[in-house]
Amino acid sequence: MKTNRMITGIMAMFLSGGVAMAQTQYDAARLIDTDLNGTARFVGMGGAMSALGGDLSTMGSNPAGIGLFRSNDVAGTISLNDTQVKSDFEGVTGKENRSRMSFDQLGVVFSNKFSNEGTIRYVNVGLNYRKQRNFNRRMAMYGNLLGMSLSDQIASMTNRDESGRYNPLPLNDYYKVYNELDGNYYGDDWSDLSWLGVLGIQGGLIGPQIGPDYEEGDEPLVDAGGNPIRDDNGSPLYEYKHYIGIPGYDTEYRSRETGGVNVFDMNLSTNINDRVYLGMTVEFHDVNYKRSSAYSEWGEFDGTPTEFTLNNDFVTEGTGVNAKFGVIIRPLEESAFRMGLAVHTPTLYKLSDRHWASLSSSLDNYYGETDVAQFDYELLTPWKFNVSMGHTIGTSVALGAEYEYTDYSSAELRYDDGFEMEEENDWMTEDLKGVHTLRVGAEVKLVPEFSLRAGYNYSSASFEKGAYKWLYPNTTRTDAEYENMMARNTFTLGMGFRTGQLYLDAAFQYTHQKSEFYPFDSQFSYEDALVQYPSADGLLPATKMDAERSQLLLTVGYRF
Repeated sequence: MKTNRMITGIMAMFLSGGVAMAQTQYDAARLIDTDLNGTARFVGMGGAMSALGGDLSTMGSNPAGIGLFRSNDVAGTISLNDTQVKSDFEGVTGKENRSRMSFDQLGVVFSNKFSNEGTIRYVNVGLNYRKQRNFNRRMAMYGNLLGMSLSDQIASMTNRDESGRYNPLPLNDYYKVYNELDGNYYGDDWSDLSWLGVLGIQGGLIGPQIGPDYEEGDEPLVDAGGNPIRDDNGSPLYEYKHYIGIPGYDTEYRSRETGGVNVFDMNLSTNINDRVYLGMTVEFHDVNYKRSSAYSEWGEFDGTPTEFTLNNDFVTEGTGVNAKFGVIIRPLEESAFRMGLAVHTPTLYKLSDRHWASLSSSLDNYYGETDVAQFDYELLTPWKFNVSMGHTIGTSVALGAEYEYTDYSSAELRYDDGFEMEEENDWMTEDLKGVHTLRVGAEVKLVPEFSLRAGYNYSSASFEKGAYKWLYPNTTRTDAEYENMMARNTFTLGMGFRTGQLYLDAAFQYTHQKSEFYPFDSQFSYEDALVQYPSADGLLPATKMDAERSQLLLTVGYRF
């Protein structure tokens, strides 16, 4: 799988030319995924209200749920979020916390009664703002890299030639980059060299391993001044074969993520004979994501202590639009049992990524910064299908259950002109998979004014085992890290209080999710994988991540 990915990526690079700023399956998965969020009643029941309806948040799961309203309703929700991420790299542990207040929901439903006996009983209109994703978190990992280094990946990315084989950058060009001569290294003049490669060369992280061996006809190597380079015996040196990197002994990685995906829902729904409920929601998405990270290594090179730190800033902003269609049916007139079905169309995102980096190195006391790279593109998320059931017992008990399916691997990345990113989409097909989500929830009214709620969610893993981030050898991207998310479990509790037309709901949810994190990809050497070891397997152990999210929500609402 890795060899095929490298070969197709290399072919695309040389056919397209220019600087590459490829989006990845990790960028797509970040926006496909959703959080359990909304009103406190919705969260308290684990979100299992798609067939029960009658809550503002259901316009985002099954739009037909708004058809069950028989009066106007307005509600707003705030929350306190605490995210704790623990890391374990070969027994070396770390822990980071981040707590933030969040404004999660504000909506209104206007219920319009048509008749008591006619076919159409109500036509309702709903408007709702909700936070679909909350990206706020901190994470860190520490450990001994067992002799591996990010500089190894930088070196392997720089070992290439025009045919697509990963041979060293011509040494004369190396000296131009190292001495910052003759070129815009973050522009078109050096579009065949990765920005990581530029930072690595200028920061002394990688350098040529040269010797007297050469083939007849080779030109002698020269320094930046055009003078022949000679070995200790005075013989001229010729083209080298590969780069060498700093052995990474100890490392530290820290990141801070902020932002979210905010969604604005517009809903139209109807009640037919109090037996069939139909609804449609049009959604508008606003994306704001930022990640700042610092990766450091301490090691030794030629007996000299060395260290470097790579700082990355990555921003994604954009908008999206999609539609949702739903139906709820009460099969038996004498029973309160309901069945629901909802289909969510793909969301078409128009996105813009910006990133920049800096590198400080003890070698040559170097500090350098890249330009700001910007890339505009589109993301088409997968279809989503939701099947639900709901039942009420008298006026005291409500039960809900639902199943949802999303095939993450069917997402599509496109250039801003609408043309498909074929290689990147192949990577998503290989590394992402279908996600199954199960939700169950219950509400019990102890007295007419007071209710207790509980719920549970399970979502299967979205990444295949062994997924990894592949960076083009000429990419502008400098963020080599990636994280493979596993299954997610969420437990919820809630309570509600009603007095007249005013209601107050509170909920607590606890979410636990494990993942495997890699600060860079050491699983192959570009040259070795293409030439010597086409089935090369992983080398750097995964950092085991354990994320826990606690959220306390409060909703204030008024029915009129």
